[in-house]
Amino acid sequence: MAYTNMGSYKNGYQSAGNYNDAYIKQNAPGTYQQIQSAKSAWEAAHAAGDRAGMDAAHQMAESLRAAYGYSGGTDGSAYIPNGYAAIRAQYQDAADAAARVYRQAAQQGAARLESQRPQIQANYDDLARQAYVNYMLEKRDLPQTMGRLGLQGQGAAESTAAQQSSAYQQNLIRGELGRQQALASLEGQISDVLLQGDFQAAQAQADMNLAMAQGYPDYLETQWQRQQAAAQQQQQAQRWQAEQALAAQKQQQSAVDAQFDRQLAVAKVLAQYGDFSGYASLGFNPDQIAQMGLAWQRQQQMQNRR
Repeated sequence: MAYTNMGSYKNGYQSAGNYNDAYIKQNAPGTYQQIQSAKSAWEAAHAAGDRAGMDAAHQMAESLRAAYGYSGGTDGSAYIPNGYAAIRAQYQDAADAAARVYRQAAQQGAARLESQRPQIQANYDDLARQAYVNYMLEKRDLPQTMGRLGLQGQGAAESTAAQQSSAYQQNLIRGELGRQQALASLEGQISDVLLQGDFQAAQAQADMNLAMAQGYPDYLETQWQRQQAAAQQQQQAQRWQAEQALAAQKQQQSAVDAQFDRQLAVAKVLAQYGDFSGYASLGFNPDQIAQMGLAWQRQQQMQNRR
């Protein structure tokens, strides 16, 4: 589709309409300013001979207008209501449905990961309990162990007990660190899954919006072609009606001419015998008919004198 000056009517250009986004200007000044920016971008691209830039600017303005259910036409000055709002709603419904699928899948994945939390807690609780049991057994058996090793004296027993306690505390600390690391890793996996779902949902909506934007020029082209076809059909119908009316008029005129010729022929035959009444149906008035009768009588008298 050829795009013209999008409402910047210079050099004597005749605009296609006189709407110029009046509704948006009144009710959505922000959107109206975006359209004005698109017009400025169109003019800059036009001055630079950048056809792609012109088309992109026109499409930007048209996409903004489409949100309000109309097109500005080829130059942005018209108001052409269109049915693309329903198509746009279908695109949006499809995008929302795809986004829901991705988010639901992410939530299910996050729930599966979350279900591992109790087992992680239980595993590290078991490790802590086992460390405590081992510590208490070692503490109980300390005197017997010291005797077998031949270690006597209060100082040796206290030193060994302190070592056992320290080892137990270290085991607890390592266990808690392992617990926190495992839980942090789980939280990271859950966050990654949810973020991935949000990203895929956003990507699905973006892809659908892009498809919608790319499909809009084709829609306008189709609408324009339909309008052209409808206009051509209407013109053909009008020509056919005019031709039929002209044919009927000619036929009627032909019938009138034929009737006139028949009446004239009858009037001429009657006039040969002095009867001029046949001319009455041809539009002659009584005085004219009377004059023709007098003239016929004088002609007959002159012929008789000879």
